[in-house]
Amino acid sequence: MPIVRIADQPEAAWRPGQSLRQVVDPARGSTSLSMQHFTVAPGGKTPLHRHDVDEALLPLSGCIHVFLDDAWHAVGPGDVCVFPAGIPHAFTGAGDEPAEILTVFPVHDALTAGHTTYLEGEPPIPWSEP
Repeated sequence: MPIVRIADQPEAAWRPGQSLRQVVDPARGSTSLSMQHFTVAPGGKTPLHRHDVDEALLPLSGCIHVFLDDAWHAVGPGDVCVFPAGIPHAFTGAGDEPAEILTVFPVHDALTAGHTTYLEGEPPIPWSEP
């Protein structure tokens, strides 16, 4: 069983105001799950999108605003957001400090065009086509 230290994983730019560290995937011992660690600066935005698989989002620190069910919600440590497959959602960094969040998916490649559809804005860079 691997133990993955988030801080030891390579950090990559994801979109303006956001960086990403891949935490769980086949290279780190997973046979089916993926987990990502995002750092989201105040005002850093992920536009409205949906996945064809479920997603769970767990804020570790800071605050983000999450758009879900046609309303914005302030979420932070102690909250968990569950986005069922097909449900549109978005988020933005809130407050004065960067937020750290974990996302979990039941597939390895959830953050690709094969599983994610952007309803507003553009996909992030890097972005993988199926």
